[in-house]
Amino acid sequence: MRQEHYDVVILGSGIGGMCSAALLANKGYKVLVVEKLPQIGGRCSTIDYKGFKIPTGVLGVPSGGPFREVFEEVGAEYDARPSPQGRYIKDGQELKVPDKGGFRAMLSQLCADEAEVTRVLNAMRRADKWEDPSNEISLRDWLLQYTQNENLLIFFKNLCALYAITEYHETSAKDFFQIRRLMIRSYGQVHFAPKGNIALMESLAQVVKGKNGDVRTRCRAKQIIVNDEEATGAIVEDTKGEFEVDAKVVISNVGPKATVGLVGKEKYDAGYLKEVVGMRPTLQMWVTTVGDRPFFDTQVSFLGTRRVLSCINPTLVCPELAPPGKYMHHSISGPASQTGSWNLKEEIDLHIQDLKNNIPGFSEHGEVLHVGCYWGDWPTTRNSPYVGYTPLPQKTPVENLYDVGDGVGSRGWPSGTGGCAVTARIVVEDIEKRIEPGT
Repeated sequence: MRQEHYDVVILGSGIGGMCSAALLANKGYKVLVVEKLPQIGGRCSTIDYKGFKIPTGVLGVPSGGPFREVFEEVGAEYDARPSPQGRYIKDGQELKVPDKGGFRAMLSQLCADEAEVTRVLNAMRRADKWEDPSNEISLRDWLLQYTQNENLLIFFKNLCALYAITEYHETSAKDFFQIRRLMIRSYGQVHFAPKGNIALMESLAQVVKGKNGDVRTRCRAKQIIVNDEEATGAIVEDTKGEFEVDAKVVISNVGPKATVGLVGKEKYDAGYLKEVVGMRPTLQMWVTTVGDRPFFDTQVSFLGTRRVLSCINPTLVCPELAPPGKYMHHSISGPASQTGSWNLKEEIDLHIQDLKNNIPGFSEHGEVLHVGCYWGDWPTTRNSPYVGYTPLPQKTPVENLYDVGDGVGSRGWPSGTGGCAVTARIVVEDIEKRIEPGT
C-alpha cells in the first residue's frame, strides 16, 4: 500500500473541514483534505441543474462573524453580495416596521399594547444580561410565562425554526438565547455568492494548495488508524486504490457517528458512545422554485403558515445563478415536530400548498425545480439544541482525533456557517498548543 505523510489529514470538505484546513495551512501545517464526493463543500456547495446553480444546503452566507473571519485571516476571496433587507408577512399583509425601529418596533406590531412589549423585553433583557433561562424548559414554555399572545408566539416560533432548526416547543430556552446573542447577532446581513457557494469553498482550497497542502475529491476515508489509543492517520481509497496517510492529527468533518464507524466502537469509552447515540438530527426542506418574474423584491419570512418559514431570491442580486430572464427562489420549511413522527410526502405537499396560498401568482408563474430534504445521513444539523441538550466536545476520547462541524457545535453556535467555523477555530487553536508544524 502506498503511503503519504502530512501533519494533518482532514476527512470531509464541508465548512468545518475547509475552515480547519485553511487556518492550519496558513499557520504552516502540511494539510491533506479528502472528500468522497466529486466536488468539495458538503452542504456548502453548488450543483448545476438546467442552467441554475442550486445550493446543496447553505442558502445564504453571512456578512460577518466566524465564517467570514476565516477568509479574512487566510486571505481567501469572499465573493458575496448583500441581499435586500428582509420583511415579515402575516395573513397576506406585510408588517409595517420602521427601518430604524429595531426589535421593539417589531414587537409593537405583534403585542396587544406597550405594557406587553415592555414585559417581554424586560424578560429578554434579564435572560441576555443577567442569567440564561433553564436548559430544562422549552422556549415556548418560557415565553408563556410572559405572554399568551398568539401573534407573538408564532413570531418566536419562526425565529427559532430558522436559526436553531428546531421547533420552539422542543428547543432549550437557554440555547435559544445563547444562539440569539452569539450566532444571530454575529451573522449580519444575508449575502449570496454569485458563482455559487462552491466558489467560496474553492477559495479556501486554493489557500491550502498554495501552502504545500492538497484537497482531493473522489477520495473516501475507509478507516482512521489508531495505535496505542492515539490517532496516527487514515486509510483512504481513491480511483487508484487504497493508500495510507500518516499524520500527527486527524480531523473528521463527517459527523461523530460516522467518525466512530471509521475508528471502531471498541476504541471509545461507553459514556461518549452513549452521547453520540443520543444525538438528534433535524429535518429541514428547501424547495427551489423558478419563474420569469420575482415573487418578492426582497427575502420574506412568513408568520402563521402551516410549514413554510421564509422565501429568498438570490437572483435579485446574483442573476448569474440563473439563465437570462429567469429568477430562482428558495423556500424553507420544517415539520411541526422534529421529535415526533411525520411523513415526508405530506411535508412536501404542505410546503407547496403554503407557497400557493401565500405567494401571489405562484400557481401561474412558479415552477418547482428541485426539492431538497435534508435528513438521515445528510441532515440539516447533526445535533440540535433540544430541551436538556448538552453539546458534544470537539475532542474525541481518541488522542489526536477531533470532530468539527455541526455535530459538535458549541452552545450558541449549534449549526450553520458560523457554528461550523467556530468548531474549526477551537480545534486549530488546540492543535497549535500541542503540535508544531513539520515536527
